[in-house]
Amino acid sequence: MSDKLPHLRLKKGRDKRVRTGHPWVFSNELQEVPDLPPGGLAVLDDPAGEVLGVGYFNPGTLIAFRWLQRGVDHLPEGWLEERLGAAHASRVRLYPAEDCCRIVFGEADGLPGLVVDRYGDALVVQSMTAGMEAFLPRIESALDTLFDPGVLVLRNDGRMRDLEGLPRSVEIRKGTAGDVHVDYLGLALDVSLDEGQKTGLFLDQRENVRSFVAHLEPGASVLDVFAYLGVWGMSALKAGAVSADFVDASLPACRRVDAALKANAMPDCAIHNGDAFDVLRALRREGRTFDAVVVDPPAFAKARKHLPEAVKAYGRLNELAMALVAPGGLLVSCSCSHHLSREALREILGGAAARAGREAVLLETRGQAPDHPVLLNFPEGDYLKAFFLRLR
Repeated sequence: MSDKLPHLRLKKGRDKRVRTGHPWVFSNELQEVPDLPPGGLAVLDDPAGEVLGVGYFNPGTLIAFRWLQRGVDHLPEGWLEERLGAAHASRVRLYPAEDCCRIVFGEADGLPGLVVDRYGDALVVQSMTAGMEAFLPRIESALDTLFDPGVLVLRNDGRMRDLEGLPRSVEIRKGTAGDVHVDYLGLALDVSLDEGQKTGLFLDQRENVRSFVAHLEPGASVLDVFAYLGVWGMSALKAGAVSADFVDASLPACRRVDAALKANAMPDCAIHNGDAFDVLRALRREGRTFDAVVVDPPAFAKARKHLPEAVKAYGRLNELAMALVAPGGLLVSCSCSHHLSREALREILGGAAARAGREAVLLETRGQAPDHPVLLNFPEGDYLKAFFLRLR
């Protein structure tokens, strides 16, 4: 059956990383390749011609080949449905009673370029590569069988699709989109499935928020920066914080925070609509301090070439945040830039503490929630960093 798919061959000496389990092959690791359409299936051979497995290929991207099945020269019948079923079963074991969960997380579930999130009886699907785009009809059918969702949304509007030569779009494939009401971390939230950030919520921070509230003293004052729906600050209020300030540049996000506070019968809070750097400077001029500050910004380094500027931005942001933490207070500093390593963020935080004249004690270092699993030999999938610091 090997003649049914075209073959790609690795260059000499380029098979070690692939054999250890890394799910990507880069364009400069391949010998001359046949003329294939973006996303076409292909068999990958080692430099000696031994079959390594099947994946999909894009001749126009740096990540040229992504694994689908190792050790074969064709995809077994039903492999896609089996992968989706296994991913679902693993999330049921993790979060059997949760309203919201990431069901599929790309490479970690053997489905590179695919994300599926569940919000109540609604599913949001993101296809980010040409190879996964070709499987969308089968994916939709399998998800319909597994979940029978009331709503299914294709949120194919991510930046990565530009790199793959794919158009951006949002399609309502089943039901009616808009807002869906969910319980998340004990909070009643209205989540936008077709217009919100990511697929609607930052589900990767679930366990970090739980750890955050465990560190808080009763009666704490909290500052939630890059708040989006205000989950950090509202979770603190629910756990006994006396006040929370929220900061976000998006006016619709600020309005959602206000609506969520009311829906959860929480006290009126200050909601600052503006650039986070400007708001933090203004709060400092006012002499404000907080018992706990959370900074959870978007990725400042969306590509490796942006890393130098991102390092400066993370440094400025955390220096401003540290100046607002009361003595003995808590700072939670996050980065979702996978180009920025954990070690680099720690160094940035150390420099920011020195410039702010603060002594920082590292309480814990955390990552993404377990429904965003990390392959051991795929460090690129370990993208989320959250440092918990006590400042003196």
